[in-house]
Amino acid sequence: MVDGACVSGEPSVIFRCDVSPKIGIGHLMRSRTFAAELRRAGQRCVMVGPSVDYRSDVDAALFDAWIPVPEWESGESDAETFVSLARAHGARRAVIDDYRADETFQEVLRDAGLVWMQHFDSSKPYRFWADMIVHGSPSETAERWRPFLLNPDTEMLFGPAYAVLRSEFPPPHLRPNGRVVDRVLVSFGGGNDQGAVLLTLEALLGRTADTVRLAVMSGSRNPNNQAIQAWIDRNAGNRVTLHVEPKDIAGLFASCDLAVLGGGISIYEAASCGLPMLVMALADNQLRQCDAWEKLGAAVFLGPRAEVTTGLLADRALELIADRERRASMSAAGRDAVDGRGASRLAEHLLRERRK
Repeated sequence: MVDGACVSGEPSVIFRCDVSPKIGIGHLMRSRTFAAELRRAGQRCVMVGPSVDYRSDVDAALFDAWIPVPEWESGESDAETFVSLARAHGARRAVIDDYRADETFQEVLRDAGLVWMQHFDSSKPYRFWADMIVHGSPSETAERWRPFLLNPDTEMLFGPAYAVLRSEFPPPHLRPNGRVVDRVLVSFGGGNDQGAVLLTLEALLGRTADTVRLAVMSGSRNPNNQAIQAWIDRNAGNRVTLHVEPKDIAGLFASCDLAVLGGGISIYEAASCGLPMLVMALADNQLRQCDAWEKLGAAVFLGPRAEVTTGLLADRALELIADRERRASMSAAGRDAVDGRGASRLAEHLLRERRK
C-alpha cells in the first residue's frame, strides 16, 4: 500500500527517511535492514519520505505503507505531518533516519508522546529530545554528545556494535587475513560517486600488477555510470568489471582482498568481511568516521575527495599491497569491530517499554 491508514491491531513502527541522488541511498538501505529486524520481532512498519521511485519489490514485504513526502517545508510542519501519519497507522514508536530532523522537529514528536530512535550527522551541533540517538562510527562517544542532550533519559547508542548491516553481512565463509591482493573492490555508495571511481581506476590500473583486477560497485542512480563503463571499455580490458546494484553484494565483498571506499555504510560491510580499506570522505559528515576507522587500525584515510590525487591513492595502495602483516592486522581490526548484530541490538532498545 502506498498510502492510507493501517487497520491491523499489530504494533507499528513508523520511519522517516531521507534519500536522493545527492545524498545517496544509505539511509534507505539502513531503514530496510532495520525494518526487516522489526518485522521478525512482530512489528508492522510504515515508511514516510522517499518517493515511490525508490520503492523496490522487497519493500512490499517490509513496509505496510509507503508514504512519499515531496518537500521538506520546515521541521515543525514535517513533524506535524509525521505525527498525524503515526496516529493514523497506530504507531507509538518511530525511527528518524533523516538528518534534517532538528530540535523543532523533535519537540513536536516529544509533545505527541512518540518514542523514537534518531540517527544523526556527527558533523553538526545537534540538540536532542530523542529517546535514543544512534551513530555507528568509532568516533562518537557519550562524553562528546552528553552536553547536547535536552532529554535526561536519552540513551546514546554509539560505535560499530550498533551499525546496521544488511542481513547477508558478514558472509559465512571468509578467506584468511593477509591474503595476497588479487582483486580490489571500488565503491562510493549508491548515489553520485563525484568522480571517485574514475580517479581510483586511473590511479590503480597504471601502477598495480596486471594480475590485479578491480570490481567496481555502483548504484543505479549514480549519474556517472555510463561514463565509468565507457572508460572501462576504452582502457581496462578484462581487468575491471562494473557491477550496478549486484544481487550478491556480500559475495562480491568476500571475493575481494582490498577495498577503496567512500566514508558511508560500505565501510561497515567491508570491515565485517575483514577487508583492509583505503577510504576517502565524499562529504563533511564522513570526515570523522574515516579518521576514526584509521585510528582503529582498520583503514587508511586518504582525506577528503577533493584533496585525493591519483598519485596519493596509488602510493598508499601499493604500500598496503606490499605489507602483508599490516593488511592482516587491519582485517582483524575490522572483523573485531563489526559483528553484524547491530540491527538486533537496536531493536531491543527501541521495543523496550518506557514511560512517557
